[in-house]
Order: sequence, then structure tokens, then C-alpha cells
Amino acid sequence: MFHQVNVNYEHRNLLRFLWWEQGDVERSLVEYRMTVHLFGAVSSPGCANFALKTTADDSEEGCGNDPAEFVHHDFYVDDGLKSLPSVEQAIDLIENTKTLCKKGGFNLHKFISNRREVIEAIPVEQRTKELKELDMTKDLLPIEQALGVQWFMESDKLHFRAELKDQPLTRRGILSTVSSVYDPRRSNITISTQGQDNSPRNLQGWCALR
Repeated sequence: MFHQVNVNYEHRNLLRFLWWEQGDVERSLVEYRMTVHLFGAVSSPGCANFALKTTADDSEEGCGNDPAEFVHHDFYVDDGLKSLPSVEQAIDLIENTKTLCKKGGFNLHKFISNRREVIEAIPVEQRTKELKELDMTKDLLPIEQALGVQWFMESDKLHFRAELKDQPLTRRGILSTVSSVYDPRRSNITISTQGQDNSPRNLQGWCALR
């Protein structure tokens, strides 16, 4: 995604680097400047996100409100996540969002869904790697995993897996343990509410009990 966003000419000196041609350190150094945003720069996610949101604003009239809202509210940099009540709505949103992103020079792909009808409506080359060689007539849908959260697509359930390590019975150790499950949407809040109350008073109480 970063390489799809150009750097303004007047800012390219900020992304200069030196290079030995063909890795030969005996040769003279050559100075280059990045013309697109690069991986690893602190500024890249913000600039790319701004460009994507601007594309949504500029293309909303021609592509519709739904894909623009999707890009604005359900994307994290270049990953989008959306739940819809019907297969038809999901397919329409995919097609319209692809069209919207294309207007800004972005190629939206690597799609994944827990509904086979949606997957079959997506060209094979635009599906995520795990789905490209899947036999839709007999194979189970795969398990998608990100940051400790597992999505069992076949059953459409989220699973949380935490590998607990031995930690000292201190505030620091307790905080490390209860924070080991990545759950930004608080999906497992019913079983972790007490542990995720990380106020100093609560942690002091835990340590006192131990």
C-alpha cells in the first residue's frame, strides 16, 4: 500500500539514502531519493491512511456511501473488516469498494469470508492465499489468525489463545499476564473484566491477596 502513495517532490530529500551499486563497497556511493512512501518510516502509515481516506471522500459520489463509510470506519491502514446481514450486500460492498479504491490507485485484494457464496463471487487471484487452492465443494474453510486472535471461519467463531509464562507475583507481573491476550474489541470482556482493570488500587489488591 505504501508504494502506491507518492511523496511530494519538496519532501523527497527527507527520504534520501546512499547505495553501493551491486553491493560493491569499492565503488562510489550513489545518492537516491524515495519517490513513494516506504516500509519502516514512521510517517508512512499516516500518509497512506490519509491518501486512502481522501480517495473515499473524492469517490463517494460516484461509488456510493457504503464503500466510503467502509473505508472511513472499518479499515486499519490497509486491512478492512466488515460484517453484513446478507451475501448479496457483502458481494456488492466488495465490488463497489474495489472500484472506489481503484480510482485512487489502490488495488484491493486478498479477500476472505466465512460464506462460500461470497468467496466464489471473488476471482481466485483476488482471494487470500489460504483460499486460492481450496476446494469449495469439500474442504473446510481455514483458520485465520492475527495478533493472538483466531477466527474459525467454518463456524464463524473467534478463539483467544494465550500462552501464559511464569511471572512474579508483582504488579508488573500481573499486568503482563492479563495483557497477554490481545483483545482490542473487548470480545472476551465477560471473562477478563476483573483482570483488565489495571488501576493501581486493583493491582495492589491483587498483590496483597497473593
